[in-house]
Amino acid sequence: MRRHQHDENAKPLWEYFQSVIEWVEAVFPNYRKSMKGVDWGSLYNVYKDKEVDAAKIEAEVETLLDDEEVTKESGIYPYVLTREAKHLNLRQFDARMKRRMYRKQNGICAICNDPFGLNEMEADHIRPWIEGGKTVEDNCQMLCRDCNREKAAN
Repeated sequence: MRRHQHDENAKPLWEYFQSVIEWVEAVFPNYRKSMKGVDWGSLYNVYKDKEVDAAKIEAEVETLLDDEEVTKESGIYPYVLTREAKHLNLRQFDARMKRRMYRKQNGICAICNDPFGLNEMEADHIRPWIEGGKTVEDNCQMLCRDCNREKAAN
Protein backbone atom coordinates (compact mmCIF):
# COMPACT_ATOMS: atom_id res chain seq x y z
CA MET A 1 0.00 0.00 0.00
CA ARG A 2 2.70 2.50 1.00
CA ARG A 3 4.57 1.92 -2.25
CA HIS A 4 1.44 2.89 -4.22
CA GLN A 5 0.15 5.71 -2.01
CA HIS A 6 1.08 8.43 -4.51
CA ASP A 7 0.24 6.52 -7.68
CA GLU A 8 -2.49 7.97 -9.83
CA ASN A 9 -4.34 4.68 -9.39
CA ALA A 10 -3.87 4.50 -5.60
CA LYS A 11 -7.53 5.31 -4.94
CA PRO A 12 -8.88 2.12 -6.58
CA LEU A 13 -6.27 0.07 -4.71
CA TRP A 14 -7.23 1.72 -1.43
CA GLU A 15 -10.94 1.14 -2.11
CA TYR A 16 -10.28 -2.51 -2.87
CA PHE A 17 -8.24 -2.86 0.32
CA GLN A 18 -11.07 -1.29 2.33
CA SER A 19 -13.63 -3.57 0.68
CA VAL A 20 -11.61 -6.63 1.67
CA ILE A 21 -11.35 -5.44 5.28
CA GLU A 22 -15.08 -4.68 5.48
CA TRP A 23 -15.94 -8.10 4.05
CA VAL A 24 -13.62 -9.91 6.48
CA GLU A 25 -15.09 -8.02 9.43
CA ALA A 26 -18.64 -8.87 8.29
CA VAL A 27 -17.95 -12.57 7.75
CA PHE A 28 -15.56 -13.05 10.70
CA PRO A 29 -16.64 -10.43 13.28
CA ASN A 30 -14.30 -11.64 16.04
CA TYR A 31 -10.67 -10.74 15.35
CA ARG A 32 -8.09 -13.34 16.40
CA LYS A 33 -4.31 -13.44 16.05
CA SER A 34 -4.70 -16.62 13.99
CA MET A 35 -6.25 -14.48 11.21
CA LYS A 36 -2.83 -13.05 10.37
CA GLY A 37 -1.22 -14.43 7.25
CA VAL A 38 -4.49 -15.51 5.63
CA ASP A 39 -4.77 -14.63 1.94
CA TRP A 40 -7.87 -12.52 2.48
CA GLY A 41 -7.71 -10.91 -0.96
CA SER A 42 -8.07 -14.24 -2.74
CA LEU A 43 -10.89 -15.34 -0.46
CA TYR A 44 -12.65 -12.01 -0.98
CA ASN A 45 -12.31 -12.29 -4.75
CA VAL A 46 -14.05 -15.68 -4.76
CA TYR A 47 -16.56 -15.39 -1.90
CA LYS A 48 -17.47 -11.68 -1.64
CA ASP A 49 -20.79 -12.15 -3.44
CA LYS A 50 -21.80 -15.38 -1.72
CA GLU A 51 -24.34 -15.16 1.06
CA VAL A 52 -22.95 -16.37 4.38
CA ASP A 53 -24.28 -16.68 7.92
CA ALA A 54 -21.64 -14.94 10.05
CA ALA A 55 -23.06 -16.36 13.30
CA LYS A 56 -22.92 -19.90 11.93
CA ILE A 57 -19.39 -19.35 10.65
CA GLU A 58 -18.31 -17.93 14.02
CA ALA A 59 -19.68 -20.99 15.83
CA GLU A 60 -17.80 -23.28 13.44
CA VAL A 61 -14.58 -21.29 13.87
CA GLU A 62 -14.87 -21.67 17.66
CA THR A 63 -15.42 -25.43 17.32
CA LEU A 64 -12.44 -25.80 14.99
CA LEU A 65 -10.21 -23.73 17.27
CA ASP A 66 -10.95 -26.26 20.03
CA ASP A 67 -10.39 -29.31 17.79
CA GLU A 68 -7.08 -30.94 18.72
CA GLU A 69 -6.84 -32.45 15.23
CA VAL A 70 -6.48 -28.98 13.65
CA THR A 71 -2.82 -27.97 13.73
CA LYS A 72 -2.98 -24.77 11.62
CA GLU A 73 -5.41 -22.29 13.13
CA SER A 74 -4.97 -19.75 10.33
CA GLY A 75 -6.25 -22.43 7.94
CA ILE A 76 -9.64 -22.45 9.68
CA TYR A 77 -10.77 -19.29 7.88
CA PRO A 78 -10.19 -20.53 4.32
CA TYR A 79 -11.54 -23.95 5.33
CA VAL A 80 -14.94 -22.66 6.47
CA LEU A 81 -15.36 -21.00 3.08
CA THR A 82 -13.77 -23.58 0.75
CA ARG A 83 -14.37 -26.82 2.68
CA GLU A 84 -10.87 -27.93 1.68
CA ALA A 85 -9.42 -29.76 4.69
CA LYS A 86 -5.89 -29.21 3.35
CA HIS A 87 -6.00 -25.73 4.91
CA LEU A 88 -6.22 -27.19 8.42
CA ASN A 89 -3.06 -29.34 8.41
CA LEU A 90 -4.93 -32.04 10.27
CA ARG A 91 -2.95 -34.15 12.69
CA GLN A 92 -1.36 -37.14 10.96
CA PHE A 93 -0.62 -40.65 12.15
CA ASP A 94 2.95 -40.75 13.42
CA ALA A 95 5.60 -43.23 12.22
CA ARG A 96 5.27 -45.47 15.30
CA MET A 97 1.54 -45.83 14.88
CA LYS A 98 1.97 -46.59 11.18
CA ARG A 99 4.50 -49.33 11.94
CA ARG A 100 2.24 -50.88 14.61
CA MET A 101 -0.74 -50.89 12.24
CA TYR A 102 1.39 -52.30 9.42
CA ARG A 103 2.48 -55.20 11.65
CA LYS A 104 -1.09 -55.69 12.93
CA GLN A 105 -2.31 -56.01 9.32
CA ASN A 106 0.69 -58.22 8.39
CA GLY A 107 1.57 -55.84 5.56
CA ILE A 108 -1.78 -56.43 3.86
CA CYS A 109 -3.77 -53.52 2.41
CA ALA A 110 -7.12 -53.25 4.24
CA ILE A 111 -9.00 -52.75 0.96
CA CYS A 112 -7.42 -54.83 -1.83
CA ASN A 113 -5.88 -57.42 0.53
CA ASP A 114 -2.59 -57.41 -1.38
CA PRO A 115 0.76 -57.42 0.46
CA PHE A 116 2.97 -54.30 0.33
CA GLY A 117 6.12 -53.00 1.96
CA LEU A 118 5.67 -50.40 4.67
CA ASN A 119 7.09 -47.68 2.41
CA GLU A 120 4.41 -48.54 -0.19
CA MET A 121 1.53 -48.05 2.24
CA GLU A 122 -0.19 -45.05 3.79
CA ALA A 123 -2.07 -44.60 7.04
CA ASP A 124 -5.74 -43.81 6.52
CA HIS A 125 -8.52 -42.67 8.82
CA ILE A 126 -11.22 -45.35 8.81
CA ARG A 127 -13.74 -42.73 9.89
CA PRO A 128 -12.70 -39.45 8.26
CA TRP A 129 -12.05 -36.33 10.34
CA ILE A 130 -14.93 -34.57 8.60
CA GLU A 131 -17.23 -37.25 10.07
CA GLY A 132 -15.74 -37.01 13.57
CA GLY A 133 -12.88 -39.47 13.16
CA LYS A 134 -9.80 -38.86 15.28
CA THR A 135 -6.14 -39.59 14.65
CA VAL A 136 -5.95 -42.55 17.01
CA GLU A 137 -4.86 -46.13 16.51
CA ASP A 138 -8.42 -47.50 16.63
CA ASN A 139 -9.26 -45.27 13.65
CA CYS A 140 -6.20 -46.16 11.58
CA GLN A 141 -5.79 -48.60 8.73
CA MET A 142 -2.93 -49.12 6.34
CA LEU A 143 -3.74 -48.90 2.64
CA CYS A 144 -1.63 -49.24 -0.47
CA ARG A 145 -1.21 -45.94 -2.31
CA ASP A 146 -3.66 -46.87 -5.08
CA CYS A 147 -6.44 -47.83 -2.66
CA ASN A 148 -5.83 -44.73 -0.55
CA ARG A 149 -6.07 -42.49 -3.63
CA GLU A 150 -9.20 -44.27 -4.80
CA LYS A 151 -10.81 -43.93 -1.37
CA ALA A 152 -9.94 -40.22 -1.21
CA ALA A 153 -11.43 -39.64 -4.66
CA ASN A 154 -14.81 -41.11 -3.63
